Amino acid sequence: MQVFVSNEIWLRAIVYIEDALSYKSLCHKTDPLSLRIHRFVGGSFYRILYGFVVAIFLLLAFVERPSSISKNSDFTVGTDERYELPFGVTHSVELLCILLFTADFIARCRISDKPPWKCKWLFAYGIVNFLYFIFFGVFIGLRMSQLRVYRVLRPFYMIQNSSIMKKMLNAVRRSLPEVLGVLVVLSLNVVIFGLSGHILFSDTIKIEGGTYFETIEESMWNFLVLTTTANNPDVMIPAYQENRLYFIIFIAYIWLGTYGLMNLLLAVIYNQFRQHFKVSVKDLVKRRNVALRAAFEVLTNPQIGRNRSSSHEKSLSDREVLSDSDDNLIIDDRELSEEATQPSNSCIEISAVISILDYIRMRRQYKKFLYKKLDDNRRIQTDHLDKQDFVKLFLDIETDCAAQAQQERRRGTLEIPFIKWIVTHPCFELVGTVLAFVNTVALLVVLSNKADKRGVHKGNEFVGIMNIIVTIYFVIEQVLRFLGVGPKVFIHTFSYCYDLVLTAVVAILMTIVYTRDIDIDRGDLLATNLLRSINLCICFRVIRVVLQVKRLRVVVKTYLTLIKHMQVYLGILIALMYVYAVVGMELFSSDVTPEIHNRSATQNNQSLAEQCGTYWNLEYYSLNFDDFFAAIVTLFTLMVVNNWHILVNAYSYSRKDWWSSYYFISWWIVCVLLILNVIIALILDAFIDRWERKDETTLEQGNFHVQQFVEPSERARAFSEKELITALHRNNIIRSPFININSSTPDLPSASHVNSQQIFCKT
Repeated sequence: MQVFVSNEIWLRAIVYIEDALSYKSLCHKTDPLSLRIHRFVGGSFYRILYGFVVAIFLLLAFVERPSSISKNSDFTVGTDERYELPFGVTHSVELLCILLFTADFIARCRISDKPPWKCKWLFAYGIVNFLYFIFFGVFIGLRMSQLRVYRVLRPFYMIQNSSIMKKMLNAVRRSLPEVLGVLVVLSLNVVIFGLSGHILFSDTIKIEGGTYFETIEESMWNFLVLTTTANNPDVMIPAYQENRLYFIIFIAYIWLGTYGLMNLLLAVIYNQFRQHFKVSVKDLVKRRNVALRAAFEVLTNPQIGRNRSSSHEKSLSDREVLSDSDDNLIIDDRELSEEATQPSNSCIEISAVISILDYIRMRRQYKKFLYKKLDDNRRIQTDHLDKQDFVKLFLDIETDCAAQAQQERRRGTLEIPFIKWIVTHPCFELVGTVLAFVNTVALLVVLSNKADKRGVHKGNEFVGIMNIIVTIYFVIEQVLRFLGVGPKVFIHTFSYCYDLVLTAVVAILMTIVYTRDIDIDRGDLLATNLLRSINLCICFRVIRVVLQVKRLRVVVKTYLTLIKHMQVYLGILIALMYVYAVVGMELFSSDVTPEIHNRSATQNNQSLAEQCGTYWNLEYYSLNFDDFFAAIVTLFTLMVVNNWHILVNAYSYSRKDWWSSYYFISWWIVCVLLILNVIIALILDAFIDRWERKDETTLEQGNFHVQQFVEPSERARAFSEKELITALHRNNIIRSPFININSSTPDLPSASHVNSQQIFCKT
């Protein structure tokens, strides 16, 4: 008997395929309303809208009181008034954002097939929303616009919407035990050398106007700062002047701490984080396989998962549903019949897949590639696809499409054989590279010998003639290259486009300069700016020298690829910086004030401004926590760890305690030692991956992290039937009271029953 295929089945298949393309899990309900909400939430419009709301929500900190809208943050230059918005404007925008986030939370709860308390991120989403509402209402009711520490919750809304950020945090959490072990050893190293320094130097060495390892706290603090080399060699000089053998202590500490334990920490983070993150990213590949297999099962077995009875829903809700990434999931093999774990002979017509593709949201080039591939299969092989062919069709579509597009560009381009031979000859690129290098060196020599640094003008005949000759050559080179490799290859090659832009800019600017009556000696501002632009373009042209060396090209392409995908890593850093900036404003706002600066004028008969190396002597007045922008800049300065101890000492002095220094030490540990090392580990892994594969398209197509951490063989490998059936069973795709998995299903349609006409039947 023929089974009626409804629009619900068509919608489920489309949603599953879209989930596969986005590496999403199948933890959502399958009723039509939930599927439509799921598609809307996962659509590009909604994602752009959500990102815009999150950006506005985070940027509110710059205009909230105390506002960052002022000329500078230096409290010594005068009373620079801040532009303050009327009370209630930022609060209204904040309330609107929270209401939108609440609506998003309700929508996600509606489509989730698990209760919110069984999904940790969804549960945390609800808790954060609830807490934010409570704190927001309390502070608005009391009209307290200054003390707003609850703003530390804001970065959560950015993180929870990014699966890669969540995987990164999960990998960092799993790596903490090993990282903490190295941090404990590093702390013991600081304590041991701190005690040794206090014992050796506190009574024997005296310095004028200050203390030297006088207390244990000061001694350990000096060695902690020495770990970052920020106070080297200043901290060593008094002891070295007293006895040159004291130098051994500082050398031993630097070798053990800075060069030993700090690099060991990076190695541990690289090894542990990479392992955990790789396992987490590999789960994305399994998600894609499971979602594609689910789409195939739905199209070939339309009765799967439909009209669940209340008793079946209760039995599913009673047991805990685990995510795809949970390795501890145990499903009794007796629940899966022999038929369920054996390959079936179900197939689907290619015409049905083509009809579905019209409604799937994906990139246009991907859809065009799939249409062509399906047409080729239909002409060469058969009109049907089995489950392996169906999954393989979408499995590695990004890389397959990129390779196919590259082949089509090379096949379909208009090439002139003789010009192509000239362009592809090694000497052609070599001549251009040598000319660019010589032109840059000549420009540098002339500029370094000129008293007037404004630029090279028409009076300098040598450089002027060289610029004209080189520019004419590069114009001819671009024309020959365009005709030799063809327009498609030319446009899609970065180095070619880079040379074209620079050559066009230089040619246009030189035409303007040498065709107009311009004399730089008369102080023509336009001529000066034009000539400076020409010189800058000539300097940038030398980058093509790097692109011509294969090993250096790998480095450059890795760097450019990382810049394109750095928003994920920077997102974690921005969230951390946001939290610390809010906390820093609450702790240290207005702590370093002109009153402290003036009050210290008579202390020790020497003002703080006269004490060498202090916050006041170096005039670091703009580095403070008086507003959000200044706090961000201060934290960035601390992240670089150059002279960071000066800021710590200033705020410790202003608060007259050492407890405030723990805030800055925690920032150094969490940001510099952990997060920045994680970013460095990812950069190292990306470079190693690029270096080993020598594949210029691998890291640039599709999901960057899947391409980076999962080998092509692992992405393309076929999961066993038992693995897929278990995953489908876990996600309730094949479990239904109308299908007895322990017996055959004669009523299910065969390949001839599933075609494009049935998919679009009206209910």
